Amino acid sequence: MLNFRKTYISIMAVLAMCTGSLNAQSLPDSSREYKTTVNAYPYLYYTPETELAFGAGGVMAFYTKKDSLLNPSNVTFSGFYSTIKTYELSLVSNLFFVRNRIASTIDIRYSNKVDRFYGIGNEVPNIAKEAEYVLANVGGIIDFQIPPTVVISTRAGLVLEYREYTSVERRENPYLQSDTLSGINGGAVSGMGLLWVWDTRDQVFFPNIGGFTQAKVLFYTRDLGSDFTYSWFEVNSRKYWAFLPDHVLAAQIFLQMVGGVPPFFKYPALGGPKIMRGYFEGRYRDKNYFAWQVEYRQYFWWRFGFVAFAGMGDVVDDLTHLALHDLKPSYGAGLRFLFNKEQKINLRIDAGFGKDTNAIYFGIQEAF
Repeated sequence: MLNFRKTYISIMAVLAMCTGSLNAQSLPDSSREYKTTVNAYPYLYYTPETELAFGAGGVMAFYTKKDSLLNPSNVTFSGFYSTIKTYELSLVSNLFFVRNRIASTIDIRYSNKVDRFYGIGNEVPNIAKEAEYVLANVGGIIDFQIPPTVVISTRAGLVLEYREYTSVERRENPYLQSDTLSGINGGAVSGMGLLWVWDTRDQVFFPNIGGFTQAKVLFYTRDLGSDFTYSWFEVNSRKYWAFLPDHVLAAQIFLQMVGGVPPFFKYPALGGPKIMRGYFEGRYRDKNYFAWQVEYRQYFWWRFGFVAFAGMGDVVDDLTHLALHDLKPSYGAGLRFLFNKEQKINLRIDAGFGKDTNAIYFGIQEAF
């Protein structure tokens, strides 16, 4: 299980960035139109994780009540198929009620994923195609948040996760040939825990001011139906400053820690389209993952905008082994197209670069 003395120190360091955001307050918007909007689009894109993929997706934004202080709720749906026979169907929702004092998040996915496993640690060799394996799973995670009674925060609540990993196709991956590796034959991942949310953003999709911090801890046990026994701790903290309207500097600190014996595919994984862009998601895995990034965002003409970002991060077996001079770099830039003007929802394309690596990402909504 987690070493909670080290966890507490980590929480204090990460949450320090968000304390200033608690002074920012969302202002009522008297000009708001309380209507439901649906934006759908087909897409064709390339990422290291999927290679060439095509699909369709969209966002439905709506309000659960006519209230100038209420965040818009949203449901995002998407599905894609790629040239390497990866496919995924997903449904993600963020719901807000009672002036944002009650909220719920649902994330459900069905996928057959061609992934890569390079081994555990931050010095594993780049074996590229030999690292491939196939993982199929169905399931999701849901939380329900209400005003807290003990910890001072915007909301707190219960979080549940259940996923069934039905098969692991090992291919030629040298790290997956042992039958003793945890998760090598798939299995159920079932856990329960708590989360805390501090949210002072002025806008959900494209914040100008305020901050958002979420901390959660989950425990996966056989009593809950899990085939694996381990714990998971995560902090995701963001802060936003606007120099002019929609000229925004955003910052993020991210921490994941795992204890016990998780399946190999549930170790914290560095990289992907949201943080440490430029690295294949899972290029480096270990029991502790720390990263930070900053991003400048600005619209420059009509509905077009751009971003520039930079950050650093790494994975380690113990947080005490984290060293500044060992952190891996991530930097890049991207373009934005505002396809839902009322809710400020962007389509995005980013080019990310890292240590001996680079990647292109296409998606909807900001990276963080």
